[in-house]
This record gives sequence, C-alpha cells and structure tokens, in this order.
Amino acid sequence: MTAIDRQAQADEAETSDMEWRPELTTAPLYLQVAHHLEARIRSGEFPVGSLLPTENDLAATLGVSRQTVRQAIATLRSGGRLSARKGVGTRVEAGMDVARRHFIAHSRSELFEVASNTEFVISTRQEISAQGRLAVELGCRAGRRFLHMTGVRYTAGRQKTFSWNEVYVDARLAPAVKDVEVAKSAIFHLIEEYTGEMIHEIQQDIKPVALTADIAERIGCKQGDLALQVTRRYYASGRRLIEYAFQILPADRFTYTTTLRAET
Repeated sequence: MTAIDRQAQADEAETSDMEWRPELTTAPLYLQVAHHLEARIRSGEFPVGSLLPTENDLAATLGVSRQTVRQAIATLRSGGRLSARKGVGTRVEAGMDVARRHFIAHSRSELFEVASNTEFVISTRQEISAQGRLAVELGCRAGRRFLHMTGVRYTAGRQKTFSWNEVYVDARLAPAVKDVEVAKSAIFHLIEEYTGEMIHEIQQDIKPVALTADIAERIGCKQGDLALQVTRRYYASGRRLIEYAFQILPADRFTYTTTLRAET
C-alpha cells in the first residue's frame, strides 16, 4: 500500500464521522481547521454550490474561536475553494487547483509532473543533527534535527535512472514519510497532506557540478561527467524551513526551459 493510499484511507476515516481532532502540533490551529473543512468538502458533506454553516456555528461545533474559523475560511477562499458574499454566506466552489495555490502554475505543476512520472527509491534514512557547513547550507541553527533520506530517482517502471536525490525533512514531520520506501509523489506534497499546511514558498537554485565517483556509479555515469544540481528549500508560513532537497541530474537527462515575453 502506498503513502497516497494510506492517506486516502485516513481521509475516509476522518470524513466518515467528521470528528474534530486537533492533534497536529506542526501547523497553526486555523490551518488544521482549514484542512478539516476541506476534507469535509472532498467527502461531499459540503457539496459544490452549498453554503457552509455560519462562523459562529462552526466555532461552536469545533470548539475553537470564531477568529480561528474566520482565518481558516480566508485560507480556503484564497485558494479558490470558497467564496463569500455579504448577506448570502460562504459558498463552496469548484475544487481547489493545487497547481495555483501559492506558486506560478508551471513551476509547481512541473514539480508534481516530475514526481508522478518517476519513482524515488529511498535507500538510506537516518535522523541527523545539522552542524557546521550543513547547518549553514540549510540556513538553520546548529543542532536542529532532520530526517535525511537518500536514493535514486528512476523513470516510470525503473527502466532508467533519472537522478540522485537527497532530502532533509524537519524531524518533527518525519511521520509524514516514515513508511515511504518508494515515493511516487513529491515529498513536500506528503508533508502538506500530513500537516494540512500548504507550502508558501519554494526557493530553487541550479548549478553545474561534476559527478563524484560514488554518485556516478549509482546513476550509471562516469566520474567527472557534467551534471546539474537542483536544490530546493521548502518554506511554510513564517518562512519556516520544513524540507531541503537536492537532486543531481546528468546533463543529458535534464532541460530547464523558460519563456520570456515582452510586456504589453
């Protein structure tokens, strides 16, 4: 059973009785409420076109403040999941487009596309303490704990190696990927599903590198071959780093294309 299947089962369990269980400590309460409401929308309890209960009713039902409910609704409105009209109420809209939540569409959707068309086979995982140069690279305080995972990403069907990948996940979020041996979805998406909090920013750096002997052997190349290292830092609200990842792609397996248009 994949991580996505397990998440689907969890969602079904959550929406079967719709009990409110604010157990996650990794996301603000209003984001937990937003995640809970979205699950109820996905289940069909609040179908497209229907009106949500009032803020007061939701606050009373969930045992949270009206301000928390208001922030949760604002979050879903910003993503296109809800709309509000004075004197009418809060209306459920068509499904939220994950490719347009917080990023330019082609940027985020491309990440999903690569992840869905490849498989990240995790070969090692261990909890580490960021020290020295690593702490500087991660931009965090020394001693912060991360789950470090390494492995090869393959094309679909594992017919060909695609890249060498290393991922550092905030140790508090390790349960999001604890049972994942082969990731067929973006790691950051699994973290979003676990916490209910959407990534606010992805910082991406691309630089040329020469393959070391160890990595070259793992991805079927020669030592010294040219490659591109794509490093991404994933930030949640408050610019909290929750994931740091890089992949090394041989030069013949990666093309980065942008389109520049004249302003009108």
